[in-house]
Amino acid sequence: MAKAYCPDCGRALIRRQIENRRRWFCEHCQRPVYENPVPATAAVVADPGGRILLVRRSVDPGRGLWCLPGGFLEIGETPEQCVLRELKEETGLDGRIGRFVAMEMGHSSLYESVLVTAFTVVDTHGDMHPGDDSAEAAFHPLGTLPELAFASHQRVIERVSGHWAEYFKPRLVDPLGAYVITSGDHLEVSRQACQAGARILQYRDKHAPWAEKLRLAREIRRLTRRTGTLFIVNDQLDIAQLAEADGVHLGQEDTPIVEARRLVPAGFLIGVSTHSKKQALAADRAGADYLAIGPVFDTPTKPDYPPIGLETVRQVAAAVKAPLVAIGGLDLDNLGSLTALGIRNAAMVRLFSRDTATAVVAVNRILLS
Repeated sequence: MAKAYCPDCGRALIRRQIENRRRWFCEHCQRPVYENPVPATAAVVADPGGRILLVRRSVDPGRGLWCLPGGFLEIGETPEQCVLRELKEETGLDGRIGRFVAMEMGHSSLYESVLVTAFTVVDTHGDMHPGDDSAEAAFHPLGTLPELAFASHQRVIERVSGHWAEYFKPRLVDPLGAYVITSGDHLEVSRQACQAGARILQYRDKHAPWAEKLRLAREIRRLTRRTGTLFIVNDQLDIAQLAEADGVHLGQEDTPIVEARRLVPAGFLIGVSTHSKKQALAADRAGADYLAIGPVFDTPTKPDYPPIGLETVRQVAAAVKAPLVAIGGLDLDNLGSLTALGIRNAAMVRLFSRDTATAVVAVNRILLS
């Protein structure tokens, strides 16, 4: 927006060559009136399937076209605060700032020049719906994006897409505490676990038909999105990807890590069950995102595997880089022996199958204290 009049004296401005460029100048005040870009922000949000969140504008400029959620900074607001506020206003989603992405210059018919600061926003949750100046909010595959309203947003997306795993690789929060493996009423266990504060949940179902597994996995995905809980599917890469899970958990007899990486999008978590120091070292070298180590104690869910004991857990913890999740025969009475070894992540089936919410709270209290 051209500054036609001096903000101090109100007289008309003229153009004059100053500091190697043409600037507005007030002859009465004898000083230049500088034009600066208007600060704005953009939120880059991705879903587990590698799609990016866009909103369709309901106002000009760019009415009917798509863009990243975002808008202009208000006085007294940081760029990070602006990103989260605009995301909430335009999509209904809350989240937290992930990483700075870029600063891009954009053109505006009203303000002439806009400086867009973009951040990733992670751990998003809430019921997504359009609001403020957006008519629609939806995730889009990077390869088939609709027409965008702003070239600056296009450049932000291009920058992120070239380093997708770096920006959006899900990471196990350390410490995790309760790692819930579902059984019985998978949906109810998942609902209670998420509400009680489980940070990671694995859908494990050895007997349901494939279609039923997919249906349940998608239902659980919806629950975990609301609470920002990492969602893992046991064994089946196809269901994990179709349900847009955060990752898959593989056994020693399942798809090798290297082969699995070829089939999943960047940033997809791969956890692996290990039952010895040798297996743990091999999985760590192959690039597993986390290792389940066990069974630590006797357990009826793994009758064919002898317990490895606390000493093996200690050795593995000292030898690998990947986060460890202890599993096998764990209960409220023996979790303290794991915390003494520095283990803060514990997976259980039986304990979480009854009164799930109470069990999650109790396990978190022990492991995270």
